[in-house]
Amino acid sequence: MNKHTIVQFSRILLSFLFVFGAVSKLVSMPFFDGMVAELLLGKDYFDQPKGMLWVQWLTRILVAVELVLGLALLQNKWFKKLVLPATMGMLILFTIHLFYEGFRQENGFTEGNCGCFGDVLPMTNLESIIKNMLGMLAGIFAWLRYRNDDLFAAWVAPAFLGIITLFTLSFGIKSYQTTSAPVIAELGTTAGLAETAPLSDSLSAEFAVENIEEKEEFKPRQTTPQKPTSPATIQDQKTELTGVTQPKISSADKAPLDKTLKLLYTYAPDLQSENIASKPTLVCLFSMTCSHCQEVYRDLIAMKASGKLPNLYLVNYGTDYEQNYFFTQGGNVKSPHTRIDDFTDFKRMLEGKTYPRIIYVKDGKITKEWDVDTYEKLNFMSYFSIEKLEEKKESSGLQLEIQDGQSPW
Repeated sequence: MNKHTIVQFSRILLSFLFVFGAVSKLVSMPFFDGMVAELLLGKDYFDQPKGMLWVQWLTRILVAVELVLGLALLQNKWFKKLVLPATMGMLILFTIHLFYEGFRQENGFTEGNCGCFGDVLPMTNLESIIKNMLGMLAGIFAWLRYRNDDLFAAWVAPAFLGIITLFTLSFGIKSYQTTSAPVIAELGTTAGLAETAPLSDSLSAEFAVENIEEKEEFKPRQTTPQKPTSPATIQDQKTELTGVTQPKISSADKAPLDKTLKLLYTYAPDLQSENIASKPTLVCLFSMTCSHCQEVYRDLIAMKASGKLPNLYLVNYGTDYEQNYFFTQGGNVKSPHTRIDDFTDFKRMLEGKTYPRIIYVKDGKITKEWDVDTYEKLNFMSYFSIEKLEEKKESSGLQLEIQDGQSPW
């Protein structure tokens, strides 16, 4: 490999680091905004709207500069006078920042996400420092060995941009394959039942018994007349079949569960402990990087002050860092919640609808629901007889007044 080829490879490597970094930040801007805002404004950055405005401009300028430099590295105009010095300057600046963050925090070098590639490809500060060092070595070599005839064809830059963009977006491709339980090998045996459904609680056992009863409907009908079976006998048969003693539930307390609630119980099992069958609850399905979801959550927190809104329970899709950002957007109020990091499971719970999806459960049944197409704040307030939201005097917008140590619940 001659020096000319190594110089071109060094330029391609630098270009890859910058273009990949820019596109990955672009597809996860809320995550990047939160990181920069927390760094510059502190953890209460959401309470500083003017500061957040400038932070968002700063993050977008950084992404634009990173993308321009990445593509400029593949052309010759002002390469040694401007492009390469600016590239090296950014690498040095970011490396100094990474060392600062690494020393400032406990385990700062080996834990967390530096944000260099957004949340597309999380990297620790140490990994990012090593990556930047390699980039600077490539830049130094290109500076020393670059000649004016080290040219790339005109098609290289646009093709490279397209390939890196596709590569970056491929990280967001999710699996939609349904993971189904194995089919019962022998219907009616305890071993076969144990393989198909978890029996750790009464709800799972009830689902398993229902599935078996549905399959038994396809058996040939008995020719001999059968005597009516009492409820107690049916209960004993279920206990014998599943190996789990069914709890005594009165007809007044037991409410039929529809498909949607079964999906929620399956993929957000912590929801069962909320006992939504006995108290009105709004189950909210949010994607935490969705600006509309963030807006709806702020609305719900403000409505809580009226005392007329039911209990809230959130099913949040995203990373732990995105969830912290999401709750900060809602005024640092953390409602009871379950975080989902499997997009397939989250899509199943949406049942073809678009987030945010809000489900009103009352007496164990779904009474009303809203999604991105049907939610409208004033109509939503009217449904729960909420006439007015409290207004925070020192700033514009509708916000909930929460004193230290108090909760809106």
